[in-house]
Amino acid sequence: MPTQVLLAPVGAGKTRYAITRLVRTLDAHPFARVWVLVSGKRQEDAFRQRLVDQGRTIFFNVEFFNFYQLYHRLLNIVQQPPRMLDDAARYGLLRAILADLSAQQQLGVFEAIAATPGFVRIMAEFIYELKQNLITPEDFSAAAVTAKDREIALIYSAYQQTLRQHALVDREGEGWLALDVLQGEAHQAVGQDVDLLLVDGYDQFTPLQASLLMLVADRARDALITLANVPGRTDTVGRRFTEALHQLQTYSVTPPEITESLDIRALHRPAELRHVMDQVFLRSASPQPANDRIVLLQCPQPRQEAEALMRRVKRLLLAGAQPDDILIALRDWPRYAGHFAALGRAYGIPLALHQGEPLHQNPAVMSLLTVLALHENDFRRRDLLDVLRSAYFEVPGIGQAQVDQLEQISQQLIVTGGCANWLDAVRRAGLPVVAGDGDEDTAAEPLLDAAEVAHLYSHLEAFFRQVTPPQNAPLTVYIGWLHRLIGPDTADPDDEPENNTPGYTLNVPARIRQGATRIADRDILALDELMRVLRSLLAAETLLGALDASREMDRGRFLLELWTAVNNTNVNRGPVRSGRVLVTTVTDARGLPHKHVLIPGLSEGIFPAPLPENTLYLDSERIALRERNIVLETQAERAADDGLFYQLIGIASESLTLSRPTVQEGAPWPPSHLWRAVSNLIEESSAMIAAHEMRMGQVARTAEAATSGELLLSVADCLTRSTMPDDLPGYYAWVQANHAAAWGRVNLARAMELRRLSRRTRHDHYSGRLHEPDLIAVAARQLGPHRVWSATQLNDYGICGYRFFAKRLLRLEALEEPEDGLDAAKLGTVNHAILEATYAEAGRAGLAIVPENLDTVLAILRRAAQQVFEAAPGELGFADDALWQQECAILLRRLETLVSLDFSDKSPMKKVLAGTRLTWMQEAPFGLDGALQVSIPVEIDGQTESLLVQGKIDRMDRSDDGFGIVDYKSGTTKIPVDEMRGGRNFQMMVYLHAAQQLLAESGEAVPLQGGLFWHIRNGSSSGDMRLSDAEAVEALEEARTHIGQAIAAGRRGDFTVQPRKLDRGKCVHYCEFSQLCRAAGTSRYKPEGADG
Repeated sequence: MPTQVLLAPVGAGKTRYAITRLVRTLDAHPFARVWVLVSGKRQEDAFRQRLVDQGRTIFFNVEFFNFYQLYHRLLNIVQQPPRMLDDAARYGLLRAILADLSAQQQLGVFEAIAATPGFVRIMAEFIYELKQNLITPEDFSAAAVTAKDREIALIYSAYQQTLRQHALVDREGEGWLALDVLQGEAHQAVGQDVDLLLVDGYDQFTPLQASLLMLVADRARDALITLANVPGRTDTVGRRFTEALHQLQTYSVTPPEITESLDIRALHRPAELRHVMDQVFLRSASPQPANDRIVLLQCPQPRQEAEALMRRVKRLLLAGAQPDDILIALRDWPRYAGHFAALGRAYGIPLALHQGEPLHQNPAVMSLLTVLALHENDFRRRDLLDVLRSAYFEVPGIGQAQVDQLEQISQQLIVTGGCANWLDAVRRAGLPVVAGDGDEDTAAEPLLDAAEVAHLYSHLEAFFRQVTPPQNAPLTVYIGWLHRLIGPDTADPDDEPENNTPGYTLNVPARIRQGATRIADRDILALDELMRVLRSLLAAETLLGALDASREMDRGRFLLELWTAVNNTNVNRGPVRSGRVLVTTVTDARGLPHKHVLIPGLSEGIFPAPLPENTLYLDSERIALRERNIVLETQAERAADDGLFYQLIGIASESLTLSRPTVQEGAPWPPSHLWRAVSNLIEESSAMIAAHEMRMGQVARTAEAATSGELLLSVADCLTRSTMPDDLPGYYAWVQANHAAAWGRVNLARAMELRRLSRRTRHDHYSGRLHEPDLIAVAARQLGPHRVWSATQLNDYGICGYRFFAKRLLRLEALEEPEDGLDAAKLGTVNHAILEATYAEAGRAGLAIVPENLDTVLAILRRAAQQVFEAAPGELGFADDALWQQECAILLRRLETLVSLDFSDKSPMKKVLAGTRLTWMQEAPFGLDGALQVSIPVEIDGQTESLLVQGKIDRMDRSDDGFGIVDYKSGTTKIPVDEMRGGRNFQMMVYLHAAQQLLAESGEAVPLQGGLFWHIRNGSSSGDMRLSDAEAVEALEEARTHIGQAIAAGRRGDFTVQPRKLDRGKCVHYCEFSQLCRAAGTSRYKPEGADG
């Protein structure tokens, strides 16, 4: 009987017809042998369920296969079970072959990339493509023309020859072997005992698949192959199905019987869905109402898109739909699967993830991979601290206290990474360090005592050594090392403890089992899958050793192979479909009818997916190969997303939901032609899209909220609108009745934000104004007459009252990531120390600041710099490494440039001090212990008070004209006098007052002329002031007024978030308190005074 090929539209009942044929065959012959060939496990499960739904629960002799299982079954029938090569062994074999060919100097074109993982993967894929198209090494070698062709033919031949020599087959080669066996004279009877062969759910066949399938079908007593078609559109949306039929006809032994118009009963489909199926992609189509059968959703990002779809799924379930009725089909699994997995847990929706979750995304495995990578980045600070704090690891000798110590050490002693730097920093943590901001330097106590240093040093050094893989070792050693590092699972009866004394271990399984049961089960399953990966690598290495193809292994290659295997492995935690919403790929969704189908990603670049040209052979080269009888598909021939989409919309029997993201990297994300094709068929599509669209930052609508948290935010959002939804009172009453505490917090936060944004309300205790009398009294005492101020404190207050409050009264500090090299404070300390030593020696030698003395002073500078550079790492607490040596050279060049400019006729100091200058004083202290007490008269609340100040004046020069001040700045940011006038910077004001009082104390007769800021990095100056100028005197008076007003406000508890000037929403370019004060979200135009 000839093979019957049944052609019918998608969703027309082909599978139902096939099941009817199967049942009819078994009714006539209860023990008939039936083979069912389906495209995947989900299709098999669906087929089995529909068989059960026929009312018969027991079927004998019904076997299910995909093509690879069919290959294996046929070879077992003829008693030729193959020795299979898994992917790990196949990649290893290819690497060994490429290494041999390279060593024999037989590679030219690919010599430079032959050892790279990317080329191995590309060659492995291309060999599979050749085998799928029945192209032998001999065929390809005969067609080779270019050097590239010949090298690929050489690699292919060597690979296939190795397999033949050792009686091995790869996945596609098993199909070759099965086809060869069936074509042989000795096995002509194979397949003749099959009473019925059913092939269902396929829409394409490779030449290998078509050849073997038609051979088996020809021998079976009865055979039925179902294929979808699109009548009248075979060259457009139906091209994929037409090509599948052509493949079957090309490789058939006996021409099949094509049936296009059987009287089969189609699935019930509403008129709206039938309209889309019939009219999609047709230019002449007319739009019709969707009537809620078709829903179009737009959201900014894939995450929000997944949320919108999952909210719709929950509404469907609450409306009576069963989880088994709902299918979510993903075109881009990596982009969307993680979102759906997380949202399933958040929304309480049971999901069956078809491909499972990627192993490398499991938290336990991610943490373990981070441990294995620590040595590659030389134990980078953040990575190391994250690992040591991880709940997945029990690090011997290093607990929470030791991690806190390491973090403090890294902050204080500037450790960004480096095994040696960490250990050196731990050693130096037992020594005193200098801390402060220049005006308030203090000598800090050692961070650790001697016992703590010894404990932390020994255990940290052991951790570094134990988690670093051996440089070179056999794979067995690497896997044993990793297995010991992970540790045994004592709760697993199959994981027997080793007889020898256990080595260094992180006890990962034990730590996992201490967590919540659901999370522990998830992580143990992932850990088991990781162990399976390790066993696979070990089995592959054993096989390669038997083939004399084993390779030298180093830790880089071991980790690369491990990460490659992990990245290609999934963990399936919910393989059972029953009672779950199915989330699968678009290719695996084919042939799975569901009542409700949801398809995300209908924007350009997602669905349809971009299909790049093959990296090994471009389309032009493939066309040239075709002329030499090597037929390989081009990019255009591989493109099949239109057909896939057509099949997906055809499996929906009650509703179809399509969605797409609208924003990509801040720019509009265009819809794909698939989205446009459907939206053009819907009469009210624009209104529908607008009604369902989610915009950036928008919360879920009240009627669509899927969690109590979403509903709380939605209700709060509705209360801010001018027009409120009609159903809001009901939701409002519900949240108050069922989530009163949470609603209270949301409502409070909402009120706070509204008050911040309002121009009508004054500042309150949520925007920097204290209202508790006891707290106001504390602030008034701290800001009382006894307080000693530094210029830095006054600058903080001048920039923003809240900044001063957070930094100086609350004493909050941001935990900044240390960076290689000196931070700004330590850099300033080094610069100041060198310049102080240089000008002090020049002053003692009586050297005037004139060009004639430049060479002498530069020599002094270099000697002083050398001494400071040698002492700085120990005194300031940073690493004396190669980077420091490089910075020393840079710093010395800058200081030489500054001194050379100072000893020239173009010195900036000439703007404030005329005549020949001599240095008079360096780092002149005031207000500090043992130094002159200095005060500044300031009017506070109508009373004149003496503001006590402290600090150091970097340098004072004198000439016959008087005295001048220099304040060094390591940065390049200018500090104009207007900053003083505006009440943002008081440093020069403080120094000028202090200098006048120091001069008076010294009995100097000549006056103070002025001062300036000198920027070391670029040699420029700023903030030049001469006290003989009326504008300078006026600026000083304005600065004192600002200080008085600020202190008076602070004593009243007023530290309002009201910066004097905003820079990109912050009071300064960088403010560590911007996330606390919310300056960018607070109106700058609030009324003055306290809020009554």
